[in-house]
Amino acid sequence: MSAPILVVAMPDSVHTLRWLQLVRGGGRPLVLVPVTAVCPIDELAGLPRVSCGAHVKRLGDGGIGLWEEPPESWSQPSDDLPAPIGWGDRRAIVRGASVACAVRVLRPAMVHSMEIQLAGYACLRAATLLGDRCPPWLVSNWGSDVFLYEKLAEHRPVLTALAHRADAVASECQRDVAILRALGFRGERLFVLPASGGADFERFPEAGVAPSSRREIVVKGYHGWSGRAMHTLSALYLAASELAAYRVRVVLASDAVADAAARIASQSDLNIVIESWSGSHATALARLARARMMISIGISDGIGTTTLEAMALGAFPIVAATACVDEWLRSGVDGMIVDPHDVAALAQAITRAATDDALVDAAAVRNREVVEQRWNVRLNRSAALAMYAAVETVRS
Repeated sequence: MSAPILVVAMPDSVHTLRWLQLVRGGGRPLVLVPVTAVCPIDELAGLPRVSCGAHVKRLGDGGIGLWEEPPESWSQPSDDLPAPIGWGDRRAIVRGASVACAVRVLRPAMVHSMEIQLAGYACLRAATLLGDRCPPWLVSNWGSDVFLYEKLAEHRPVLTALAHRADAVASECQRDVAILRALGFRGERLFVLPASGGADFERFPEAGVAPSSRREIVVKGYHGWSGRAMHTLSALYLAASELAAYRVRVVLASDAVADAAARIASQSDLNIVIESWSGSHATALARLARARMMISIGISDGIGTTTLEAMALGAFPIVAATACVDEWLRSGVDGMIVDPHDVAALAQAITRAATDDALVDAAAVRNREVVEQRWNVRLNRSAALAMYAAVETVRS
């Protein structure tokens, strides 16, 4: 029986699903260790349960299983580590002891924590508990994990300890490499790869009609610890005179954002629709394929998957400078990169995207080429499996 790879990750995240699909069949079974006590998404909920080595053997080298811990263990105290911003119930966060238990029982070839403030922190505590018995540990750094959190006094010492302890790091952005080095990572194995792995462009929807003929705008409606949808709504209000022909679709909006959108719509000629959450990925992609532009503004992010999907489907991306989208496109040519606090500049970017047909049509062609080369599941699978192979030998 091949030793498994433990993937410690959010069970309700589509990024987790995509990654597991990307690396499955690479020569070892995969066991997902849920990092929170929430229901997995549908595609992961039906995975065979794993609680011992015999269960891993049944998976085979190409199988994926779900680590099942005794329910009573969740009543134990969580680790005394800072929780992600805005996280309410600390009791729902997996403990380092839980990860250490999975390691002791399943004896994996390596551990891969996907995301830092939940999975990474739990694995850091597990590594402390396991000592020399800890297998090689790969840390995936998602969007804001170091770019934002290293600025926070209670998180920086934990990130420093993690950077010193990790055997390898995979980042979404080249931007974060320097941050991780400054935090103390001294390993040689430092990889840059989108957290979502990639898209299957043999099955991915085509871009459809030219963006210049589209009359919809998609806005990410997050406003809170990172998102700044209120700034986007203010910018749309400033640009309203150029947007009379457009329908604005605000997705993932909180009640406060929805209320603000309704007030702005009542005081202008803007046609704003609040889109309810949909579990259908196909629905989300179809919405982007109808959009002339996609606007995602926040104070911190990596290379957001919605941005990559917009690039693939011809929606002109308008994104905050605090994301690492500058590693994928040129501002003013393939999209617009703006200061998340400069509402006037955002309004100007929206106006240009709404009125410059040549700009959005040319950008759509180039952006599709870029993502087909760099966000391609068939190309990135080889890179991901090579990364796993390199991490497994980190201590040999």
